Amino acid sequence: MAEQVEVAAIESTPAAGQTVEHEGIKYNTIKEGLAHILVPPNAKTITDPKATKQESGEKAQNVFYNPIQQFNRDLSVLAIRAFSEDFAERRKQRAEKKSEGALKKRERRQQARKEREAKKAANETTDPTTANGANETTQTQRPDDKLRSAMRILDALSATGLRALRYASELPLPVNVVANDLLDTATAAIKLNVRHNKLTSQIQPTTSNAQAHMYNAAFGFSSHAYAKYDVIDLDPYGTAVPFIESALLALNDNGLLCVTCTDAGVFNSMGYLEKTYALYGGLPVKGLHAHEAGLRLILNSIATTAAKHGLSIEPLLSLSIDFYARVFVRVRRSPAEVKFLASKTMSVHSCDSGCGSWAPQPLARTSVATGANGSEFFKYHPAQTSADKRCEHCGFRTHLAGPMWGGPLHNPFFIARILNYLPSLSDDTYATKDRIEGMLTTALDELDSDAVEKDPKQGGSGILPALPPHQQDPHPFAFSVSALSRVLHCQAPPEAAIRGALRGMGYVATRSHTKAGLIKTQAPWSVVWEVMREWIRQRAPVKEGSVRKGTAGWGILHGGTEGEKDGAEDKEAEKEVKEDPGRKREIVFDETLGKDKAKPAGRKLVRYQMNPRDNWGPMSRAKG
Repeated sequence: MAEQVEVAAIESTPAAGQTVEHEGIKYNTIKEGLAHILVPPNAKTITDPKATKQESGEKAQNVFYNPIQQFNRDLSVLAIRAFSEDFAERRKQRAEKKSEGALKKRERRQQARKEREAKKAANETTDPTTANGANETTQTQRPDDKLRSAMRILDALSATGLRALRYASELPLPVNVVANDLLDTATAAIKLNVRHNKLTSQIQPTTSNAQAHMYNAAFGFSSHAYAKYDVIDLDPYGTAVPFIESALLALNDNGLLCVTCTDAGVFNSMGYLEKTYALYGGLPVKGLHAHEAGLRLILNSIATTAAKHGLSIEPLLSLSIDFYARVFVRVRRSPAEVKFLASKTMSVHSCDSGCGSWAPQPLARTSVATGANGSEFFKYHPAQTSADKRCEHCGFRTHLAGPMWGGPLHNPFFIARILNYLPSLSDDTYATKDRIEGMLTTALDELDSDAVEKDPKQGGSGILPALPPHQQDPHPFAFSVSALSRVLHCQAPPEAAIRGALRGMGYVATRSHTKAGLIKTQAPWSVVWEVMREWIRQRAPVKEGSVRKGTAGWGILHGGTEGEKDGAEDKEAEKEVKEDPGRKREIVFDETLGKDKAKPAGRKLVRYQMNPRDNWGPMSRAKG
């Protein structure tokens, strides 16, 4: 006898695994975070990310639910929460400033009225400004009323509205979320989910072209787009580039733009470089640092689009995750900061056919000058070329990549604020909390994380400190120890040994969040190869004959290469290693010094996600 399933009404209290009937159709519920979405009976979906391809019904994948993206949604809720504290504090300060200005204006009016009354006869009528006294008092209270107004969020490509549901139910301050989709069927699903989650007062479903909706919010008025937004979330299938300009214009000053791009085969590889340039305005790089280069191409696309409208961007968090990129960018209206964009844009000379090194080439540079009155100001200059057509280390020809973003990828205060939330979060609500901690800790380590300790709030509540608008990234990209060892045909050293050697010489050496086994450092490549040669001399001698003449390894070990692959004439060149006066000359492979920072209670961080099943990815595009 079949087990009888209890069926609830659409107005019932939402619960996981619930069966809900509405207009003769039975829906099953899936819970993520504090939100519940209704899945129609014909929708084949799977809640277990470890399920096999057959079990998940990948060929029938539809719009309703992809558990692999929960990390994206968990992180997005926390990122918007961190931004909301900055938003609330700025709004409070604006209100206080406006209230203070209104109070001073009222005092000036009252003083002027008293002076006029002293000059007038006692029987003259009361000055009209007197009647406005009560209204002026009311006006000084209006900013306080605005403090209670909601933060406006746009989920521009909403599908079932799951993101909108989570933002409305999990963010700690009042929000007004517009959940927009192009399809009537999607909007109908959003309305049903909003009704079931009892969030009709906080979420407004709309059916519209996302670009038209955002342009309308920026320049026009209608029943569904009556003001700009404080947060806009773009999470399309594929590239987000077509939506960038309209989103930037629809944002309020100091707003947050959240962007997902899932076309990693375009921005992360050389397979479609003509399409990469057409979409992102730059060429990708070849090598293990391609993931970070992809992030920089996306940020460059956002920055150049914003600059046309006098807007500057500050990446708060930029992550290469699984099969996609996710960036959180603060947007400011500041023509003065836009002037630094050229010096924060770079091309890259990449020795991908040889030793794997690279040489960043900024498009411009800035300098600080002192005016006649003693004040300092910035001057802007074209940059001098810094790379030859051939690699200075191995002699092979280099390839050109970019232009791409050359500034910092993250704001350490923003990351620290999110990490501060994690200990108090429910594991049931944020199932990917451990992975968030691991990836964000690794991303924070990429920066000068000591800067957070200098902040009195240490990533706490209040306004998020901004990084200097002219700041460049001192060490873009990361290298693989294993890849360098393959070039030299030597035994690969432990990563901790190389990090310890570089740290002992006075350089920063950290992990990269983009891929396991990579090292980020501001040490020049001449020093990196010097460390590798010293590793061979001390620990792992190269077998005679294993490195052939004319190869990149030969050039590294013997001070040059004939460049036989390019048909160049034989030549030998001795290259001087330019010593950094601030570092030590002695190279010590101190693995203790090269270890990661100790974590509380000896916990291990989930820094890099392992694929839970075969063919793991975004699955096929939703149909219908």
